[in-house]
Amino acid sequence: MNKLNVVCGALIIDGKVMIAQRSYGSSKGFYEFPGGKVEANETKEEALIREWKEECDIDIFDIQYLASSVDYQDGYEIHLTCFTCTASEKPLALNAHLEYIWTTPNHIYDYNFFKSDKMLVEALKEVWPCLIKPMKLKY
Repeated sequence: MNKLNVVCGALIIDGKVMIAQRSYGSSKGFYEFPGGKVEANETKEEALIREWKEECDIDIFDIQYLASSVDYQDGYEIHLTCFTCTASEKPLALNAHLEYIWTTPNHIYDYNFFKSDKMLVEALKEVWPCLIKPMKLKY
C-alpha cells in the first residue's frame, strides 16, 4: 500500500472554522479542511502554506499543530496532520473546491464531512474556546 503524507488546515476567523467541499476525485462532494500532499524537501507547515495559496489564494499564519490521523482511501495509507491557522482575509478563490462553509466544530457533521476526520474534529472541539478571538479582516 502506498503511503502519503498530507496536511490540512482548520482556518479560524470570526469565531468560525472554514470547511470546503471537494470538487473532484472519489471524494467529490465531501467537505474537508483544505490542504494537500507534502512534497519532497518541504516541511508540513511549508506544505500547508503552499496548499492554501494554491487552493484558496490566501496567505495563512499562526499555524499550530492540532492532531494527526491515519486514513485509507483509494489504495493509499494517508498520514494526515492537521493544523489550526488564521488569515487576514477570507478566501474568495475556488481553485479546488465547489464552496466554502463557515461553521463551528459542533456543526461540522451537519455537512457531508469526512467521518475519518472525526478525531481531528474532536481535537478542534477541545481547543475551540482558546481559538475563538476577535480578528479584524480586510474587506
